[in-house]
Formats: sequence, structure tokens, C-alpha cells
Amino acid sequence: MIDNPTDEDGNAITPPTDYDNYELSPYTDKRLKMTPEERQKEQSYWYGKLQLIRNEYGYWKFKDPYPFKNKGKSRPVVDWASIKTNGNPLHGEISKEDFPKDSWQTDSDYITNFIGEAKALIHRVREGIYAEYGWATSSLTSEQISQRNVYLGVHIASEISGIGPDIGVAWIYQDSFDALVKKLLNAMMTNDHFFVTLGGHSAAAGHGNNFFQSYMMQFHDVMEPVFDRLGMVLVTANLAQGGMGTLQAVLAGGDIYGEKDFMVWDSSMTEKGALQDVFGRMMLLSGHRVPILFDIGGGKGFMDALRKEVGAHVGGVTSGNPHLAETESIEQAASLPHALQHLFCKGGVPTCGQTQFKYNATCWTDRVDVETPPTEQNKGYGGQAKWHPGNRAHQLIARRMTLLFLRALDEAMNIWLKATVSEGSPLDGKYWHLAEEEKKIRDALKSVNATATPCGGLMTLTPRVCNTPMRGATEWTPRYRGDESSIRRLLKPSPSGYVPIMVGGETEQVYGGREARIPQQRIPIGEVDVAMIARSLPQRPRSQRRLLSTSEISAGAASVETMRSGHHRHSYISGPSSMLRNATNHRTSTLSRRLADDSGSIVPGEGWEVQNGHIGYCDGTSNAVCGRDKSSNCLMTGHNDGRGGLDGDALSGWVVFNLKDVTQGLFLARMESWWPFESNMRTEGWTAVNNGKSSRHRHLKAPPPPKPADYRVEIAVNGVITKSMNETEFNELCIVPGYNLGICTLWDDEERARKNEKEDVEFAFRMASGGRKAIMAITHVYYA
Repeated sequence: MIDNPTDEDGNAITPPTDYDNYELSPYTDKRLKMTPEERQKEQSYWYGKLQLIRNEYGYWKFKDPYPFKNKGKSRPVVDWASIKTNGNPLHGEISKEDFPKDSWQTDSDYITNFIGEAKALIHRVREGIYAEYGWATSSLTSEQISQRNVYLGVHIASEISGIGPDIGVAWIYQDSFDALVKKLLNAMMTNDHFFVTLGGHSAAAGHGNNFFQSYMMQFHDVMEPVFDRLGMVLVTANLAQGGMGTLQAVLAGGDIYGEKDFMVWDSSMTEKGALQDVFGRMMLLSGHRVPILFDIGGGKGFMDALRKEVGAHVGGVTSGNPHLAETESIEQAASLPHALQHLFCKGGVPTCGQTQFKYNATCWTDRVDVETPPTEQNKGYGGQAKWHPGNRAHQLIARRMTLLFLRALDEAMNIWLKATVSEGSPLDGKYWHLAEEEKKIRDALKSVNATATPCGGLMTLTPRVCNTPMRGATEWTPRYRGDESSIRRLLKPSPSGYVPIMVGGETEQVYGGREARIPQQRIPIGEVDVAMIARSLPQRPRSQRRLLSTSEISAGAASVETMRSGHHRHSYISGPSSMLRNATNHRTSTLSRRLADDSGSIVPGEGWEVQNGHIGYCDGTSNAVCGRDKSSNCLMTGHNDGRGGLDGDALSGWVVFNLKDVTQGLFLARMESWWPFESNMRTEGWTAVNNGKSSRHRHLKAPPPPKPADYRVEIAVNGVITKSMNETEFNELCIVPGYNLGICTLWDDEERARKNEKEDVEFAFRMASGGRKAIMAITHVYYA
């Protein structure tokens, strides 16, 4: 308990009762069940801790003098909508002359002062991490500091072979490090979003832990305020899925994983060899940005191969214990910093693998907005397998990534300051333009002989996907931008307006809003709180504080900081409806879109549905509000894993996809033919296709081929049936490249690919015979 906080001059401060957001403890969230006395005690401690951090580490002091000198007027900003760029418009690669007079990018004094504050911010966050792991600078000799800077440093070299703990916490090639620096300068110069995305398996997803304990969310917790102060918006997405690898998602290119500047792979338990190569190629080919590939373990080989072949930029974390103190006994562990307790155990000490020391997850904490959960909550916590890392192991991975980014940001500031002194402002494009270099990587990927690649050896039916930028959608979660990446968004409505809906589950969550902080997971009193150090701001004058009303705090309103405090520089960032500058409508809803010719012969059916999907917004970010259905016995888990499927049988009719801007004549799908007979709920009680409904204005151009009494599948393109297959013939279109991966090539038109002309295509699929026993589920679709 900190009863008497003082300011940096040692003067006593009485904690106010009307805190601004960053001065309000998240552990006083009005949704948490606490007495007024408990809440006040917590707030007093939190406020005192804030002041101790200000005194010891400092705080963000930068202010733009322009409004004060110009009667409150805001600085001019770039009108991105009016700018024509030679490169990728989403990179904002404009010339010096395109920055308006008095914009912050043109003001060398502003930039010099800003860089000074930025370097101080980077320094205090890094120092916080050092102290968190027992390497505080104040306790070390100069020799120990030099040693620590290697052990907790980033290994950067032109060639890297061994990646053991003696070289640092992370490794990255020099040219790849330079690319990361350039990406960060680009995002700062254009006040843009920066996307850090993860694809992987259950350990990467954080199973056994609450979602916000996963390393991606712990990385975000520390780095989001850093990016914010530096004028960027950090978007961190944990899109890993339990029991799977990444192939089912990466074949959809950027439509499931979304945009990415820094793409993390962590799937060594479930993906080997060619599966890894598919991940690398698909991620480098898709989206507007070419990402840096980053390995959490087991992927350096395939990343090195892509670096050699096409110039990909890669890095990763090192292996083993980076010379951190080990646990020798339960008693000795209590004397270690909290972050190190039971993290690495000396030989023979078992506690690092024991659940009570390894994990700190919970399904429920008492709260006032939900008096009694509809389903009894699990007293334990699922997924705490021996191969899943605990919360401290996740935190260390997050800190490894954080130290890499801090090193890159520091270098970015050095380059920027040197150029400002020698060349003036704005910063020349040679330091932050990306499009030309990224185009070289993509051109190299597209020009390879796809069949000769490991990816091509795996995707034997359609090896050309390995050098084709793919698109797609899924009913699995997490997925980029929630339902906007669902298969349903590609479907053409039936004549009655029906689009498949989610059935057999709930439509409303038990509660909304971002999840409240879990009290048992707070950093113990007296321990270093790196996220608080990153957020450190000056004490707000009382005149600028405002009282947070109960209505603002309830239902999660106060836990979402929707307005920034104004201490960071003005940024021109697109609104919440668009995550990208100069947003294009490449993901607009297709629920009401029809092709120009709407009189075709293939009628969308009424009997398709979606089962088993998660409800809510499940995008794998800190904003996800996902899966809190009434039947859940672990409401506060936070995880986004969901396995929905678009399913239909021979009574369901056609499912019709509206595909925009198709050039390559490709349509593939991950399909599940093993669903139980008669499990489609939509067609229950039906005896005819579409329950006997028909359209007076539609008819097939010609009768389909004669159907035998058994299973039959049909495919149509632009209203013309192109294939009618029995089960054997259909199975010949499918491969199983990995566990639980049935990928079927339903359309492969190489003649269309040779023309390479954009066309909107209507692609249709149906189970043509077999009644309710001929069921098929589609979980992912991929097209180009």
C-alpha cells in the first residue's frame, strides 16, 4: 500500500477522486464486485504507483507549441484522398513537396524535440524490462551492464547461424532490421496503422491461459502506448487456433489474417516442411504490405530459404534461457522478481511444469453486471497441458519482441535526427519509402516455378496457388474484421432474400464490452509494471480532470479508452470504419450485391446454414468481444477460437458465391464431408429441394446429367453447370496436405488465368442427390 505519494520534487500528493482514464486503476472497474473501501484502497495504491513511476522513470512530456502560437489552431495535415502516389497508396509514399506548409513533418524544431522525448520513452520502457527480469541498471557494474546488453539485446548481423541464448533475446538479419526501421519510419511519417499479426497453434493462441495473457496481447499492452505516443496506431492480432496450424487460413491470403507489417509464425508443433513454406509464400504475396516474417521457434529454416530465394525479410526469437535467474526451490523462488518465479527451473526442480506455479488463469471473477452466470463456471481452467506455456513464458516472448521493436524504434530516431540536422525537414523518402523494395520481393515470388517449390509439391492439384495472391473467407474464428471476413459476406441471397444464418446457438452474449481486468492477475505490489511505465504521463491538473459517471463506466465503457489524452502529436488516422488510409471497398458487404446479369439459371437455395460458430466480434485483437454465450462455462477466457461451418445437404439447393475481380480462375475450399447424416437443421422436415419452393422467373438452361441414387455434387460457373460428379470423382479434386485439412479444388481455369482480366464471377456448388444424408460443410473458401 502506498499511502503518501509524492511528486518528483518530494511534495505530498493527495489522490483525487475524479481521475482521468490513465489515472484510474483498471482494477477499480465498476463491473468488478468491490466494496467502496476496497475500491478506494486500490485507487490510492494505483495513484501512488503512478507517481513513483513518474519520479523514477519519467513520463511523456512532449507538447506541440503550434496551437499555443496560433490561437489554438491545429496544424495542417496531409489530405491523403487528394494525393496521387507512384507506389502503393497505402504506404503514403509522397514527396517532400506534398506535405503542407506548417504540417508537423516540415517543422525541424518540432521533430527534434519529438525525437528527444521519443528516445526517452524508448529508454524507460527498456529499463523497465531490464528491472523486471533482475537486470536493473542501478544495481549493476559497468561490466555487468555490458554483459546484460548482450544477453537481453538483439543480435543483428548479415549472416546468422546459431540462435542460442548467448546472442540475445532475438535475432534478425541486418537488411531485415533496416526494413523494420523503414516500416516504422513510414508509419510515423504518415501517422498510419502498424499491423503485428500471429498465425499459429494452440500454444501460440495462449490456451491454458486467459486470452489477454497470451504473448501477443502482452506485447500489445506494453507497445500500444509507445506507438500511440509516436503517432502510430498499433493493431496486434492473435489469430492462432487450437489443434491446427496456419494453412487453412493463409490460403485466403490477406482476407483472414488481414494486413500485416510484421507476421509472426508459431506453429512448429503442427506444421513441418512444406506447410511452413506455404505460410511464408502466402503471407508475402497477399495484402497491401509485404511483412517481415518472424519465427517464435522451429521456422528459421523455411524463412532463411525464402530470404535466399526472393529476398524476404526475416527474424525470430532466440532459444533457451537468456541468462535469467533460475528457480531452485519454492522458497528461493519467492525471492526472485515476479516475472522469473518458476519460469526457468534448475535441474530436478519440478515447479516450472506444475499447474499451480505455471498458470494463473481463471474463468470467472465476481462482477456486478452479471450476478449469476447462466452456466456454472469452471472452478479450474481448461487447456493447461504440459506442452502449453504458462503466463510467465508468454510474457517473456512478449518482452523479446518488445526489445526488438524498441531497438528498431531507437534506430529510427537516430536516422531521423541525423537526417533532420543534415538535410532538414520533411524526412526524405529514401528513409521511409517501401513500395519499390516490396515490389521486388513480390515479383520474385510470382516469377518462380511454383511446381518446383515445397509449396507446389504439397498443393499437387493446383501448384499455381503458390505464386498467386489469393483471397478468401471463413466461418472459423478468429478472423480479420469479424463477420466481414465470413463466407456469408460472399454469398448471393436467394430469391426471397435469404442468406445462410447461424443456427443451433445463441445470438446474444451474456455481457458486452472489452473484458474487465482480472484482479488475481495484477502485478504484485512492489514489482515492476512495464505497461504502466510505457503509459506514464504527467499528473493532470485538477482543472483538466473529469468525473467519470457510473453510466460511463458500466458495461465496459470505461475500460475502452476511446479518446486519447492529447499529449501525443496530431495524427491523421482513418476512422473506426476503416483500418487503412484511403480505404478501398475491397471488403464491403456483398449481402445485397448482385452481378449485372441477375437472370441466370442457378438459383441460390434456402437450405444452407452456419453451425458451431462463435458469436460476437472475434478478430483476435484486444477489441475482440467474443464467445460469451450462455452455455459457456468459462466466460472470461477471452479466446476467439471457433469452428463454424456453412453446411448443406441435397435438399439445401445451390450455394452461390459472388466473387469480385477474379483473374486466375481459381476456387478452392476446405470441406468437411464427415458431418453426421441429417445434421442440417435448416432442412429438417423437408422432402424436396428448397422445401419445394421455386422461382417462376428462373430455370436451368438444361437439365443436369442423370443422377444415380447415391451421392452427387455439382458445380456451376456464371450460371452454367461445369461439373457433375459422383463421390469418387469428387474426391479426386481433394487433397489432405496436413492434419484435418481437406482442401478441394473446385474450379481451375488456366485459360482464364492466361487472359489475366478482372471479372466478377458467380460460382455455385450443391449436393445434387442423396437427400439429407448427403451433407457437406464448407469452412473456408479461397479464390483468385
